[in-house]
Amino acid sequence: MRITKQKSWKVTRTLVLFMLILSIFSVSLPSKAEAADRVRIGTQTFTETKVLAEIYKALIEDRTDLSVDVTTDLASSSLLLRSLSKGEMDMGSLYSGEIFNGYFEVEDTRDRDEVLRQAQEGFDKLWNLKWYDSLGFENTYTLAVKQEVADKYGLSKMSDLKEHAGDMRIGVDTTWLERPTDGYPAFTKEYGFTFAQTSPMEISLVYSAVADNIVDVVLAYTTDPGLKEFNLVTLEDDKQFFPPFDASTVVRKELIEEHPELDEVLSSLVGTIDADTMTELSYQVDVEKMEPRTVAMKYLVDLGLLDESKLPASAMHPDANSFMKFYYYVTENASYLLHLTWVHILMVLCGLGLALVIGIPLGILSARYEKTGRVIMFFTNIIQVLPSMALLVLLMVMFGLGFKSVVIGLFLYSLNPVVRNTFVGLKEVSPGLQDAGKGMGMSRFQLLWKVEMPLSIPFLMAGLRVAAVIAIGVAALAPIIGGDGLGREIYAGLNQRHNIKILAGAIPAALLAILADIFLGRLAERFKIAKR
Repeated sequence: MRITKQKSWKVTRTLVLFMLILSIFSVSLPSKAEAADRVRIGTQTFTETKVLAEIYKALIEDRTDLSVDVTTDLASSSLLLRSLSKGEMDMGSLYSGEIFNGYFEVEDTRDRDEVLRQAQEGFDKLWNLKWYDSLGFENTYTLAVKQEVADKYGLSKMSDLKEHAGDMRIGVDTTWLERPTDGYPAFTKEYGFTFAQTSPMEISLVYSAVADNIVDVVLAYTTDPGLKEFNLVTLEDDKQFFPPFDASTVVRKELIEEHPELDEVLSSLVGTIDADTMTELSYQVDVEKMEPRTVAMKYLVDLGLLDESKLPASAMHPDANSFMKFYYYVTENASYLLHLTWVHILMVLCGLGLALVIGIPLGILSARYEKTGRVIMFFTNIIQVLPSMALLVLLMVMFGLGFKSVVIGLFLYSLNPVVRNTFVGLKEVSPGLQDAGKGMGMSRFQLLWKVEMPLSIPFLMAGLRVAAVIAIGVAALAPIIGGDGLGREIYAGLNQRHNIKILAGAIPAALLAILADIFLGRLAERFKIAKR
């Protein structure tokens, strides 16, 4: 039995060392997206930016030797701009009216050409970004209501809401309430009324909210397919409050200098997409449930910019049943889904590895020194109860977008179970065994290493089991701060109301949690047997 126990302890030490090396190695290495021959495209949460990203990707990979990675669902345009300025992303789609959000001094105007010029010159000077001419359409804000509401109150322009807004609820995107110059405070000042209730939510949800009578009015985007899907009436901005928002491709100038062939590819898209076309492309994704990649490639084929042979199989079978659509999606995106699964596992392993390496010594300190232990437990408890989204966003501000911030977050959330269970395991060691070790002349360190820690392994494994399941779940939030993992599919599916994408991310994430729980549970049982 003593041999079995020693083998178990050696296995545990090897596992801890391996996870530490993996954690340090993975966090220190640049991601695959940072390779010199890759272009990193970031998108916001709404659909048209994802379609545009796939248009860029298809053209770039078809006409150059570069590979493209698309990171979807960055929470806002300001976050995308921030990631471009820091070199965390290379390009994306942005809108000229973004200049009114306080990045630099601007002239207050509603002239579309002038707003675009200020965006091009301002962001060039501020962050060395190339802001291309408009893609050909404007996607600005508007207010929209159901047809019956417009008929009931005689609404055709925004000023018509003045007599009724005090009894109405408005649904808005998550950033508009705080925007300094074109947000809700400035809007109420300009139009002279406020709504009875404001409900911030993801832009993809506001249209179903008004359709279901959860809200009466919504802040909408003028090219959003939700307007068409739910037959909403847009109200005229009769005071011209909302600034122009012409869509453009925005790229780090360093990337263009390194790969001048990109400039010709991206310039070929200028002026090629009008508002009706963009609405239709987004409609195909949001309502007809086509993949952004498929929609983008079909559009390029129709324009004569891409060969039809490049289209995926799903584009050739648009009327397939749900099972076949899921099959096409999984097979066409198999390498991508496997990559997301691997990244998800890697993030969890790195977080757990750091938690073991730091948490075990903290647990030992907590067991040895009562006052120190109370302080350690207090702080790990505080971290454990922090909302995961809030903590991840805070880490993003401190450490930037992506892998590193996610791993640090998983480490912090895994810390408490490891520390607590190490502490409990050491406290459960029989005083008689400790006295026997001392009687044999063991030093304090030898007693810890050869007696107390081996006997504490079942408790430590129980803590690791809890931490692993928590980490797998929290890792699904990685896309919020630009990370990868299976959460990217779940989050994209929720934004697009796309059940296939949700299932493609949720099923393997759930399986990972179940398998981790089963594996670590059985491993813990083996250690209990060894202990007996």
